[in-house]
Amino acid sequence: MASLFIEGYEPETFNPERAAQDTWDSLCRVQAFKEGNFNFASVPNATLKVEADELYKHPREFLVVMSHFALHPRVRDADVITYVPDGMRPFMRVLSLVMNKPLAHVVRKLETKSRYDFMFASEEDEKLAFSAKRLLIGEDVVTSLGSVAGVRQLLPAEQEVHSLALLLRGSVRDEYKKMLTSDNYLLEREIPTDKDEFRSRLEAGWYA
Repeated sequence: MASLFIEGYEPETFNPERAAQDTWDSLCRVQAFKEGNFNFASVPNATLKVEADELYKHPREFLVVMSHFALHPRVRDADVITYVPDGMRPFMRVLSLVMNKPLAHVVRKLETKSRYDFMFASEEDEKLAFSAKRLLIGEDVVTSLGSVAGVRQLLPAEQEVHSLALLLRGSVRDEYKKMLTSDNYLLEREIPTDKDEFRSRLEAGWYA
């Protein structure tokens, strides 16, 4: 796993404070905060989104965030990992190779109205996920935890299931949180869905 870390960045153990600051800095450097018109499952008519996919275009920032993911205790303890489709698929594939952990693939169901309606990509993926003593669901940005809960619904109720996301930008709903053994984040920072409010907060130094 040492080959994952970039020069000058070789932490020996997971450091929550360092992980949070590095994740924030990385998202800012890759310009992950995008303005436009967006409809999230939990927040319609948004004008700001966090596009974590921008990390894939910037190898250094990608490796920094990946390093914190790889060091996180929930990742190290998991014997199988999976993800919320589709944005986290490339990230979790790399993590699977780096950590030598089996990856259960999940896809969105076709022709469904719900954005939280998922299924395993194959019977083999389902069997793999069900076989896990400790399973980890990877996600990029969490607003309400609904997407993670959608994946959790595919698994046995008694199974130990944790989640780890790059960013918690909103407020987790209790009914989703109760479905998981634990929900974890590299960075917890309220990011409004309104672009003007976000700009005002930046100018006021909220995130300094």
